[in-house]
Amino acid sequence: MSGVLRRGSLNFDCVGTTSSRGSLDANLYGGYRETKPAPGTPEISVIAMDFRRLSDDLKKVGLMPLPQSKDLSQDDNSDVLSNFLGHYRKWSFVWTFLLSLFQIPTTFHLFMFVFQTAPKDFWCARPAHLQDLSIADWRNLSQSSNGCQLLDIDYSQVAFENGHLINWLSNTANLSYRQCQQFEFSDVDGDAKTLVQEFGLVCGNNITSFVEMCFLMGAAAGAVLSGWISDRFGRRHTLMTFVSIQTIFGGILAFSTSVAMFMSLRVIIGFASMTVTVVSFVLVVELVSGKWRTIIGILNILPVAISYVLSSGIAYLIRDWRTLQLAISWPWLIMLSIWYWLPESPRWLLAQGRLEELYQLVERAAKMNGTTLPSNYQKTLEAALPKKNPTQTEIVNALQEETKVAPVEEDKQDLELRVNPILVVFGRKYIRTTLLTLIIWLTLIIIYFGLTLHLSNLGGNIYINNAVAGAVEALSICLSIFVVLKAGIRRSLLGYMLLPGLCCLATNLVPHDDDNETGVIALAIVAKCLIGANNAIIPTYTAMQYPTIVRNFGVGMGNLASGIALILVPSLWQLEQYDALLPLNIMGVSGIIGAVAITLMKDVE
Repeated sequence: MSGVLRRGSLNFDCVGTTSSRGSLDANLYGGYRETKPAPGTPEISVIAMDFRRLSDDLKKVGLMPLPQSKDLSQDDNSDVLSNFLGHYRKWSFVWTFLLSLFQIPTTFHLFMFVFQTAPKDFWCARPAHLQDLSIADWRNLSQSSNGCQLLDIDYSQVAFENGHLINWLSNTANLSYRQCQQFEFSDVDGDAKTLVQEFGLVCGNNITSFVEMCFLMGAAAGAVLSGWISDRFGRRHTLMTFVSIQTIFGGILAFSTSVAMFMSLRVIIGFASMTVTVVSFVLVVELVSGKWRTIIGILNILPVAISYVLSSGIAYLIRDWRTLQLAISWPWLIMLSIWYWLPESPRWLLAQGRLEELYQLVERAAKMNGTTLPSNYQKTLEAALPKKNPTQTEIVNALQEETKVAPVEEDKQDLELRVNPILVVFGRKYIRTTLLTLIIWLTLIIIYFGLTLHLSNLGGNIYINNAVAGAVEALSICLSIFVVLKAGIRRSLLGYMLLPGLCCLATNLVPHDDDNETGVIALAIVAKCLIGANNAIIPTYTAMQYPTIVRNFGVGMGNLASGIALILVPSLWQLEQYDALLPLNIMGVSGIIGAVAITLMKDVE
């Protein structure tokens, strides 16, 4: 259960109160629900990640952290923990920076597949006794233009001596062709082999789209389950466990002996990689508070864009797919060294009532920040603990109204273990939000990865295209913070969804000839710049839409839609055989549909 305790969440106004601040139901729903407090019962709040009105706050205050001398208890965005940890200080900076680095290997595992399956010229293999025949002559004489079919003759009767073919038929115009069984590939990269070359994934055996989908299906499953796993077992151990799985299995992948083995391992790596992405994001935003939740949530995606640039450089230098796989996997074992020192989410510890661990964490943070804790800080944290009885029953009763959850007895486990998140996000109150969220994430990822993974389809060099795209996206993510400062998060998302769609549709206005290829690529890069910022902002905006107890699951639903979109992207670009601009037109329409969905979303500013 992710979130923070709001300031004023201890509410002992029992009778006659009209304020909903700090009330049980208001805290449960993250401060977004208009509620009337139940009279006659002292109430203690549960964890509530208070994203409310962060866009307005970003407009009013600068990017510098609050002075340490200021009493954060007077800040509307503070909670009982931020008064001891600060909104964003040295301790928060160190750990949010280190956690953002986990985005790099995750992006490597997703994106390097583009280079591991890079196109390479191929043709039907020459028989052993015709190896001296030049490749150009062999291809011109014996096979079809696509390199997949060979003239159906008995090559054992053909010989090559003194630069001449012997027993070659003079008239082959009426001969039929047969499918090639073996292939040769260009040696432009020396002995380095791509995945396609290693396993012969060409012509009738071209299953690279299905191989790519294995990773994406694992990622889709990880998107949904990662939230529940981290809520159940904690962010710290969940994150590092799946970092270990991602790194170890990523290295083992380099020793695959068959396509089936490769595909099976990619499912595991996809699940682990998405879990690392989701849990690291949740942990990052739970280490900070106030306006820094939005800022750090956006900047946490910055290493993803930087990874695109690094991927292009590394793949350019290392052309062999096995060596490349090892290079992006096992060096990251060094990240496991921080496991012992990595802090658990203080908000999660408080929600679970693990006070001893929380005391140690707060003391280490205060020591690094150079601040002095009040003598009674432990009693303050203890008083902020979520109360199980009778408040627990009241919480369940409040949820029943929205989700039709059956009544439960007071002596059962904690709330987050008893409430089915599916019934909440698809309940009467949140089903509209959930359906719109699925549409927004689906359309966004179709555009984002449609451009990211297939820019080379528009022409140009695969390494240069992706390096430029990554650099442009990094710039757009940084600029998006200032756009949010001025326009607010919701209007920023609307613009970042609509404009990329219009750019994709505008490619139809560019004259269709080779001389205007640059114009199409330029519009695609502009769309990539804008949608990249949207991709950085959307996780935080989605988290703002759901109550605390299902916030991870709500974001996971968005990630599920993104996983489905990723699976659709390879098929999307296969449509270019009918019309070169058809994929871009589909992405343009997706942008407009996504923009409409954003306008229908609940305004949480």
